[in-house]
Amino acid sequence: MTAHSAQDVKDLYCLIGEAVCMIQHLEGALSHSITLKKDVRYPHSLSKDRADICLKRNQRHTLGKAIQLAHDNDLYPETFFSELRALLDERNWLIHNFVCNNLEDMHTASKRALLIRRIKEISNKAIELQMAIEYDLIGFSESVGIDMSRVRSVMEQF
Repeated sequence: MTAHSAQDVKDLYCLIGEAVCMIQHLEGALSHSITLKKDVRYPHSLSKDRADICLKRNQRHTLGKAIQLAHDNDLYPETFFSELRALLDERNWLIHNFVCNNLEDMHTASKRALLIRRIKEISNKAIELQMAIEYDLIGFSESVGIDMSRVRSVMEQF
């Protein structure tokens, strides 16, 4: 392996770390969404302590289990679940299959470029879905009478 390809491998592992981090942010948004839309439902229906217990329970779910729980409770449109499941498939490839099935592809420039693109797409899709969940939660909160104008204002700055 040349010094150049060693740097490519380091860069790839940084991209993998970024993708894993973005997926974890998505999981966090999904956990909060399940807690608010399924467990809490409307302001002051649960004590903060009880809501925190529900959140901690929901945070323990795997991504696949969280998607299934949200689906079983009809928290999003079916098209959104299709996107979540597609990302789950990509996440599973990254976590469970990438190293054992694709690491040798790092030695071929064209295959390396495809791997890098695929991993970047995982990060980008996770960010996109996280933002969709956040905006959905804002809409949900407004639907139960909470003023979210300050939150919207802050989000629009980014």
